[in-house]
Amino acid sequence: MTKNTEKSYEVDVESVASSGSIDGDIYANAPAGRATNFQAYVNVVSVLAGAGTLGLPAALRDAGWVSLIILALACAMAIYSNQKLIKCLYYDGRNRLREYPDVAAAAFGLPGRIVATFFYNSIALGGPILYLILTGNNIHDLASSVGSDITLRQWIMIAAGIMVIPIVLTKTMREVAFLSIFGALSTAIVVVIVMIAAIINSKDLGDMVVKPNGSVGPIIHENIIPRNLPLALATFAFSYGGNVIFPHVEESMKDKRSWNKIVMWGMLTVTVLYFMCSISGYAVYGDIVESPIYKNLPGGAVRTVSTIIITIHVLLAIPLFMTTFNLQIEAALKLESRGLSKKMEWIYRGILRTLSMILVATVALFFPYFGQMMALLGALSDAMLTFVFPVVFYLKLYGYKNIGKAELCVMAFIIIVGTAGSAIGTVDAVKELAKAYRGELDHKM
Repeated sequence: MTKNTEKSYEVDVESVASSGSIDGDIYANAPAGRATNFQAYVNVVSVLAGAGTLGLPAALRDAGWVSLIILALACAMAIYSNQKLIKCLYYDGRNRLREYPDVAAAAFGLPGRIVATFFYNSIALGGPILYLILTGNNIHDLASSVGSDITLRQWIMIAAGIMVIPIVLTKTMREVAFLSIFGALSTAIVVVIVMIAAIINSKDLGDMVVKPNGSVGPIIHENIIPRNLPLALATFAFSYGGNVIFPHVEESMKDKRSWNKIVMWGMLTVTVLYFMCSISGYAVYGDIVESPIYKNLPGGAVRTVSTIIITIHVLLAIPLFMTTFNLQIEAALKLESRGLSKKMEWIYRGILRTLSMILVATVALFFPYFGQMMALLGALSDAMLTFVFPVVFYLKLYGYKNIGKAELCVMAFIIIVGTAGSAIGTVDAVKELAKAYRGELDHKM
């Protein structure tokens, strides 16, 4: 953070707000960007439309059809919070803050930065853990179908060993950022494939199906399961988690005044994708739907192609998360300012990045449960980062006196719902993860 930015924390935010700097003129001294509105829109969609989309039908299984209302509510909350987060970057009317932790520091000093950084890094490390689990499961399923006896945990180790190579070789985010666009396209393609295949497969399911517990019975659709609503909100929070990257997207824009409409249309676009996947998956498979949903498809070309596309996607997404985390560690250790030769700097960077990959792989090996890990990550970090913190930071930086009563009610609602959903969802997710872990102990992987 620059010296000028640190000084800006001392500005009287009430006087700034009353002077009108929370409107259009906050962009007068904004850094110039090159990205068009369409490019920014594509970046927003690319950040959000990930493999987690394929786990959304399971959220409806856990909480019922009412989860669709929760999904729409999560979309509205995420749009509002991300609009407020970007306004916080310009709160003093002079110097734009750079990223999410800077906003936390401006609002609450060092404690704010520490808390935001903790949640931020839980996403940066949690994403690769989740994707290693999904990769291991996918390759294990494909390999088992042709007679391979390599275990799930062994495939996770193999995937981690392969991915450490690009993680060590790619130095900055610029070198890996284009991978997110491929991720968005691959997810959209697989959602359409799975949706069509599920509808076709519904004709062959029959009146009685085998349930996950081994029993036989009809497919059941619940309207609402109240106890699991926080867990559903946590899963949706994961699907809208992207605001740790959004400040960089907004910074790259030529027309920064268009951010509010860009983030709105971007989130509405991915929400359409979420609804398509959720409704078709739950309508066809009901209480037997799995996470990710393509596991419900019968073996064949459709399932194989879907599995391969998503596996490539999640493998390519791992460097995005790991580079974000590693750059923070390297900056904290001041690796580039130690006067090391290029060779020694590369060696130290390679050691640090290899150790971070070993940490991620170790967690994935002990808890290889995709759905449960996605819910835990969403509840523990994404719900707070996506919904709660931006609103709290805005209130602190701009002051509640400058906000209308109706909007204060909206803010209070988001803070209460987001915090309650995070707390209850985290407890529920830990319980579900514990159940999955205990069940896994009964058979060899």
